[in-house]
Amino acid sequence: MSGKLTAIAGCWLAFTYLLQAQVTPIYVPPSVQQERLIHNVRPVYPELAKQARIQGKVRLAALIDENGIVERLRLISGHPLLVKAAFDAVKQWRYRPATYDGVPVAVFTIIDVNFSLGIGEPPPSDLPVNNSKGYSVI
Repeated sequence: MSGKLTAIAGCWLAFTYLLQAQVTPIYVPPSVQQERLIHNVRPVYPELAKQARIQGKVRLAALIDENGIVERLRLISGHPLLVKAAFDAVKQWRYRPATYDGVPVAVFTIIDVNFSLGIGEPPPSDLPVNNSKGYSVI
């Protein structure tokens, strides 16, 4: 009886270890991961940032799970007034799952979200424009 309990306990420990083990995500360069983007939500330009005429890039490190869902984001750099808008938008992005040897895998990459007021240049035709002020989010 003691031998059976030892075997069961050993199997249980091995099973719980396998459940805890996670495959390390694979790094994918931003240009490659960008091609996998299938659902892109544009950030809402924060009103205070517009008033202060703040532009720039928010750079994020992203963990994208094996289903193509943005699982975690970490700020690398960016103006504090633009960060929340970038996080809110990117959390909604969806990607075509990455695979390794035909098996879906989690990946990590860098995502840049650019904020531009578009002053002195016409906004791209596919972007929403606030007609009263002529701002666009890129």
